[in-house]
Amino acid sequence: MILDESITTALDSIKANLLRSLLTTIAIVIGTASVIAMVGIGSSAQRAIDDSITNVSARTLSVYPSRGRGSQKISSTPLTISDADALIEDNEINWKVSPEIRSSKSLKYGNESITISVIGGRKTYFDVQGYEIETGDFFTERDDLARKRVAILGSNVGTELKTSSKMLVGKEVDMGGITFKIIGALKPEGATGWSNPDDIIYVPLMTASDRLFGRDRVDSIRVEVPNIYTPEEAMISIERVLRREHDIGPGEENNFRINDWSQFTDLRKQATAIFSGLLIGIAGISLMVGGIGVMNIMLVSVTERTREIGLRKALGATENAILLQFIIEAVTLCIIGGIIGVIFGSSLYFLITVFQDWVFTIPFSAIIGSVIFSGCVGLFFGIWPAKKAAALDPAVALRFE
Repeated sequence: MILDESITTALDSIKANLLRSLLTTIAIVIGTASVIAMVGIGSSAQRAIDDSITNVSARTLSVYPSRGRGSQKISSTPLTISDADALIEDNEINWKVSPEIRSSKSLKYGNESITISVIGGRKTYFDVQGYEIETGDFFTERDDLARKRVAILGSNVGTELKTSSKMLVGKEVDMGGITFKIIGALKPEGATGWSNPDDIIYVPLMTASDRLFGRDRVDSIRVEVPNIYTPEEAMISIERVLRREHDIGPGEENNFRINDWSQFTDLRKQATAIFSGLLIGIAGISLMVGGIGVMNIMLVSVTERTREIGLRKALGATENAILLQFIIEAVTLCIIGGIIGVIFGSSLYFLITVFQDWVFTIPFSAIIGSVIFSGCVGLFFGIWPAKKAAALDPAVALRFE
């Protein structure tokens, strides 16, 4: 019965000073909203990264010419198309090999002219990268062997030429003084790291080697390895083939390097977790600051209601009843702030998932934990004002002006 009366009295007090109560809970609202939003965003980002790894049936390794480090002098032996062919012919691992030649050329269509990045690759390049065609088709191995002057546009290239990539399919453009026919346009991919595949034009590898750049040196070789093999196994096989091709003797340094890009994905996952933890910690500090604000307002409330407390004590209210009333009022105030924060945080999280095209899942554990923690904050910071109220002498309280 005392508990029911205490809850009713606490709610009446909050309603009587509604604006002040809401302003008091702002820090609680911000802290709770931050926790909900960051836990949700962190879990969705983590899930997106995990899905991207799961959806890829293989790991991609990249091979580059070695530049040497510090005082080490490693011979500057380039990677060539024949190196890529040697990897293709090696059947120890059923991998996909995609050599890449990259440079820049002028591109002209009509009266518009731009300088653009050009990548020469084989059909496997698009398979390894996971790029999809939107209009037209990919070039074929036959196109590559025949050195055909065909090209595929990234989705933004047409825009830079004051048209659209889809509209350019079937048209001819001038690239480096050579006429090329556009046979396809890629779906938008978005920027990845230092480059944006949407801003690049793609041509067959041998066409790039013989007609555009006049070299058989490749900038990199990407190797897609099935998941049944570990990156270490694949690296050993790649090293074996390339050391043989480059005639590297026992004990000599490799003149190439192999990168496992999945390591950067793992680092990104760790960074996401650390960043989320940091922001949740900051949100926790906001909750503590909010608790201090609640304590201050409760102390003010005790002062304002001194005569009321004295009257209740004179009519028989015990110290425990007064103590319980003010503790419940502080806890209720913080829980209300926590619930409002949950609503704001969940709304923010939902908007971000829509914008990022992530899966929205309600973080029940974070919601329950935040509301409980808000209540605990109210309990902790409400004890002192409640004790101060309960300890008031009725006679002194009734004479308080």
